[in-house]
Formats: sequence, C-alpha cells, structure tokens
Amino acid sequence: MKINKTLFLHMSMAVLAALFLSLPPLIDSQKVELKFQPLIKTMEGTRKIQAEKIATISHALDGNAIFFLGASEVATSENEHFAVYNFFNSKLHQPTVAYGDSYVDNMTQLALLTRFKQNLSPKTKLVLLLAPDTFYFNGIPPTIFADHFPDTIFKPLMSDKTLHPILTNYLTHIDPQDVDHLTFSQMRIFGWHGNIVWREIKYQFSSFCELIRDYFLTLLHIRHTSAQPWPLLNPVWKNIDWNAQLTQAEMLNRARHESAATLWMDKDIFADVKTADEWYPTPPSQPEEQAFDDMIKLLHERQVNVVVIIDPVNPWALKHTEKFKNTDRYIQSVLQKYNTPYFDMYSQKYQNGWNWDRIHPTELAWVAMDRYIAEAFNK
Repeated sequence: MKINKTLFLHMSMAVLAALFLSLPPLIDSQKVELKFQPLIKTMEGTRKIQAEKIATISHALDGNAIFFLGASEVATSENEHFAVYNFFNSKLHQPTVAYGDSYVDNMTQLALLTRFKQNLSPKTKLVLLLAPDTFYFNGIPPTIFADHFPDTIFKPLMSDKTLHPILTNYLTHIDPQDVDHLTFSQMRIFGWHGNIVWREIKYQFSSFCELIRDYFLTLLHIRHTSAQPWPLLNPVWKNIDWNAQLTQAEMLNRARHESAATLWMDKDIFADVKTADEWYPTPPSQPEEQAFDDMIKLLHERQVNVVVIIDPVNPWALKHTEKFKNTDRYIQSVLQKYNTPYFDMYSQKYQNGWNWDRIHPTELAWVAMDRYIAEAFNK
C-alpha cells in the first residue's frame, strides 16, 4: 500500500508539472501577434503559427498589402531577385504577401479565398498566378491536402455551399494508403482507420510539444524571433526604369547557363532529363475548370481588385504545348465574363530564358510579371 501511495504521489506530481509547463504556452498561443510574412508556403505549424499566418493573410487581403496567390512557382522562387514578393517589398516598398507551394491547384486557391472571403473587398489587391498544369490535376495528393487544410481552414469551409461538396467528394475518394494524416474533423467524412487515427494523435502530440518548446526557447532568449513589423503602404510607384530591370535580370540569368543546347532550361535541370517531355495527354479536369469559374465569380461578387497571370510554358522542353490552347481559351472566356484583367504569358511569343525548367519562371519572366502588376495597381 505504501508503494502504491508513493507511486500515486509521483504520478500526481508529474501531471501537475506537465500542466505547469503546458499552461503558459497554451495561454500564449491565444495571443496572436500580427507579423509581416512575405512568403507563406502552407498552413502547416503549431496552433500559434497557424494563427499568425491567418492574421497575416487577413490583414493583407484587407487592403494592407498585395496578396499574391500561386503554386510551386511562388515557393521555388525565394532566391529570385525579381520574384514579385521580393521585388515589390524591397524595390518598390509595397507590402506584398505571397502564398503558394507545390500542387496548389484551382480548388485549393478557391478554398483559401473562400476561407477569407470576409476580407475580400474593393480594397483588396489580389494577383492570381495560374499554373497551366493545375488544370489537369485530378485532385491534389493527400499529403499536400494536409499541408493546406488544417482545421483552422477546413472547418469554416464545411459550412460553405460551394466548398462543402468539393471537400466531401475529395475526402470520400482518396486512397487510405496515400494518407499521411487527416484531422479528426476530416475523418468524420473520410472514415475511421486505426493507423490514420494513431498518426493524427502522434501528429497533434508532436505539434503540442513543438508549441511548448518554441515558447520556452523564446522565453529564455535561446531563440530570437525575427518578426518583421508591418511596412507602411507606398501609395504610388514612379520612375521605374523597366529596361534597367530587364538588363539586370538578363545578367542574373547568365548564371543559369541556359541555351538551345539545354532546351532553354538551367544546365543542372537539363543534366537530369535531356529530352522534351510530353504535355499532358489527358483532357483538362472539369472539376478544376469549375473551381476556377467559381473562384473568379467569388472575386467578382466581392468586387475585388484582381489581376490574373498565367505562367509561360517552355515549348522547347515540352512537346505539343498547343494542346493547352483550348484551356487557355476557356480561361479567357471566364475572365471576360467577369471583366477580369489577364496577362497571358502563354499566348505571347515565347522568350528564350523565361523558364528555368518546363514551367517555372526565371528572373526574366518575373520582370514581365512585375511590370504588369505595377502598372495594373498603380493607376
């Protein structure tokens, strides 16, 4: 009996110690500090990190920054001097927040904007960067879904009449073998699988431990936060010498060693694959096209100040890119219906050096986009 009492006492002390350590981080996680984040790749992170990302996106969409929404073209361009979120922040001193990562398709963009639709208004300055290949996706991989749809994004969307059937259909058609983790809210639709439930428990516990760790590292000044204050809006951009910007971009591009011999891709990319790939043999995805229409309709209804850009496609590194023409016509018809400005880089004469691989833009292509955005929003 004495041993049992001692064991009970030790267990009680351990529980109290755990509560003592976890309570301050939990309270702190409720205090959301507005941070300027030029690039947000996903909604991953602890409860506090997610709340900070949501605050940043909300504040940007309220008209306090240009909000640039794209896919992998955004996430892979951190080191590009002329990437919109680098150039506009550093050169034009115009606050710009970018969101995007691999496999962000039209349905994901629609979902994100729907989640923040109360922030969408005529004050919003939004750039939609469309990746041509996303119109051919048959749903994003479950691991990518998990990155962009934690409960802070997912739960509010389930009460939306447009997104509810889209998300429900997605969750009822994914293969359990492909699932990394789903939230318990998502499992109510997907179904309960023991191994997936256990993965989510471990994921949530890991996130909770990370929340506690980050709090005490910051409290003890072992880790210093490098939060940027929100920059002031620059009301007008004047005297931009675009020829000079283009010349600088050309100089930066020389380091890529692109030429006809590398199919106008970076030398290291060409070293891996030395032949042109086939453009998507399948027809475009009807759900992706419908999601695009729904997204532009939403922005039109909210009277958002939006411009749309479509990436160039490298015709040297991809075969039969003319197959995309019908989809491009569809995009144009939707945008014309809602009177939305469109910069179609695909339909222009291709500039050698616009892509560092098959579809991702280089400094040269970013300058063209920068100029279009600056002239569209500087009226």
